[in-house]
Amino acid sequence: MKLRSITIGLVLFILVGKLSGQTHQAERLFVPYIDVESQSNVDVTVSGAEQACQQEYTNTLSNTNLFSSREQNLIREIFAKYKNVTTNSGPSGTVCASHYLTNYLVHAGERTVRVENWIANFQYTNFNAQEQIILGGGGLSAKFRTKSDGGYNMYFIRTGNGTMLRFSEVKNGLINGVLVAFEDLHPQGTNWNFRNADFTDSCLTEYRQYTNGMVFGKFLMWNSRNNLILEANFKEPYDFEKHRIDLQMIQQHSQ
Repeated sequence: MKLRSITIGLVLFILVGKLSGQTHQAERLFVPYIDVESQSNVDVTVSGAEQACQQEYTNTLSNTNLFSSREQNLIREIFAKYKNVTTNSGPSGTVCASHYLTNYLVHAGERTVRVENWIANFQYTNFNAQEQIILGGGGLSAKFRTKSDGGYNMYFIRTGNGTMLRFSEVKNGLINGVLVAFEDLHPQGTNWNFRNADFTDSCLTEYRQYTNGMVFGKFLMWNSRNNLILEANFKEPYDFEKHRIDLQMIQQHSQ
């Protein structure tokens, strides 16, 4: 009888251990829209359900936990730097080297879309750097590069009736530093134009840290109520674009 009790107790101990392991595994959080199998070295604290944002992660440009003073100054300049750019008139201190109109077709499933963009190249006159600016669809993107292939990428993108600024630092041709998205809190209505964007008191919606083109460190996202909806820490360099499920689906449907 005593042996039977010990055997039953051992079986229960093993079952409880298994159930506990399954429960722990089920409670683990993951970064959405990237392969779950590739996230073994990612610690995810918040995912999906919103959480009140602690002061450490306040989603403003003035947050020194997220931005260095150099990054703060650079992004503040970008808010206004490109508002008066045209196809033959670039940022202050540049001259137009060339500009041309693209005209090509993109096949996406059963749809064919004609894409027309103005691409303009500008050279700085007071130091060795250049800009490539693309104007099309009402938005703007720019690549600023120094002689050593450092600089940044930026985009003004329409989001509903407002504007989003996406910015990423570049070194040796790869993203290095921060990749962020700011949302203009002053909707324009249906007559949207990136030149009218107002990033005064704008809020971060996304923040990532990169090294040599790989995500490494913090990845944060906020919703419209300034609450965290994602907090993750990549403990090893991670090829983010390679593992994006949403991009894989788009590529499959566009073939």
